[in-house]
Amino acid sequence: MMFSRMRKGTKVIVAVIAVAFVGGLLYAGGTSLFGRTATAAVAVVNGTPIPYTAFYQVYFNILQQQQLYGQPISGQMLGQIQYYALDQLINQQLLFQAAEDAKIKVEEAAVNERYQAIQDSYSSKELFEEDLKNAGLTASSLRAMLRDSLKIERLQEEVLKEVQVTEEEIRAAYEQVNARHILIRPEEDTDEAREAALRQAEQLIEQLKGGADFAELAKEYSDDPGSGASGGELGWFGRGRMVEPFEKAAFAAAVGEIVGPVESQFGYHIIQVTERKEAEGDEFEQAKEELRQQLLQQKNREKLNEWFAGLKAEAKIEIKDPAIRGHKLMWEGAYEEAIEAYKEALKEYDSDPYLHSSLAHAYQHLDQVELALEHYQAAAEIAETDPELWMMVGTLHQEQGNNEKAIEAYKKASDAAPMDMLVHLQLLSAYQQMGEEELVKEEEEKILAINKAYEEMRQASQESQSEAEQTEGEPAEVEEPEAGGSVEEESAAE
Repeated sequence: MMFSRMRKGTKVIVAVIAVAFVGGLLYAGGTSLFGRTATAAVAVVNGTPIPYTAFYQVYFNILQQQQLYGQPISGQMLGQIQYYALDQLINQQLLFQAAEDAKIKVEEAAVNERYQAIQDSYSSKELFEEDLKNAGLTASSLRAMLRDSLKIERLQEEVLKEVQVTEEEIRAAYEQVNARHILIRPEEDTDEAREAALRQAEQLIEQLKGGADFAELAKEYSDDPGSGASGGELGWFGRGRMVEPFEKAAFAAAVGEIVGPVESQFGYHIIQVTERKEAEGDEFEQAKEELRQQLLQQKNREKLNEWFAGLKAEAKIEIKDPAIRGHKLMWEGAYEEAIEAYKEALKEYDSDPYLHSSLAHAYQHLDQVELALEHYQAAAEIAETDPELWMMVGTLHQEQGNNEKAIEAYKKASDAAPMDMLVHLQLLSAYQQMGEEELVKEEEEKILAINKAYEEMRQASQESQSEAEQTEGEPAEVEEPEAGGSVEEESAAE
């Protein structure tokens, strides 16, 4: 694998290169992929096509990473991953275009320095060149990637050049209060209920000002289940932790002062600040620089996100692939448009089970159960070994009161996943809901059998590991010499 033998210090460099590497795929060529011309456009961004070559490279890289980290991938997840892969490419294309529009220049010396840093991280030039070759790269193509990566870095620097952190922001970030509160929540969402809650809060404030114990009143009257039992104690908190009306009142209050009623979306709060941590003294001075850096990073992220959101909103992005367009529309909640996109995709790929299941999911959101069932059934019959699809068929039939067809689908799910504990637990629950006692008993027996099999496998694995460790710890056997002489004597005799 490219850069597999690099030192830890170069991981940041590799991460930067990854952006340009994906960008480089945008210009890759090919003949055909999955029945499509590889150079055909999966999407067009401001007039620039993104070829299927680039899309499939990123898509399969994501799948490979999922497998590498042991994360299971269901057929239902593939559509989400496809949309995510294309969205990455679209975002990167927008960044490259923005860098070009801004006429960002990169000195060749900077490219050489970055290139040399990567090469120096290898124990030898030969290993570096071997990894380049294995990755299908040349020195020239790597330099081109580094140049693109540096352009994006310079573009971001340009966007962030006016971001600053003020002294007031540092002080506000440092300050904290230790407070407690009593929450009076209206019993219902009516004017009368809100007025009643407000009156109760005002009465409690009068009691507190008359000397009543705050903690005891909180335990008796507070509707906050988290703090009420502990006398209303919230502990220390800084700005940005509480809802705005509460935070504003708490940080404006003097220590010991009873403040309220303060209205928020939760109800009416009675607040008392018991301690304050002010932005002053040696401790504050020592923390200032670290706080400044934290705030700067936060403001940089917010600025970049805001800038990029605007860039994307103004862009002309056309997703040519109807299936991925459907996934995007589903993500946005545009279910009717998603249905039309999936129908278009199925005209070309009618045997794709997960296109059928995606279409079924869209119909489900619109409560068109019969059409959802039709396409879940089609998906399950194509991918008959996928238990999730049969479970969806069974669930919809069960919700419609058609237990006979539900059981038929559930049994196929069971056959498709004989050792999948989660599937059998779901089946057990479904049969219990339907009152199918015989099937409940069968599933309980299957679950016990799966547990037993897993336990036997675990024990066998432990025994095997124990034997291996014992063997490693034992000294090598030495043949004892025959009677009449030592090992040394026999060697000498020979």
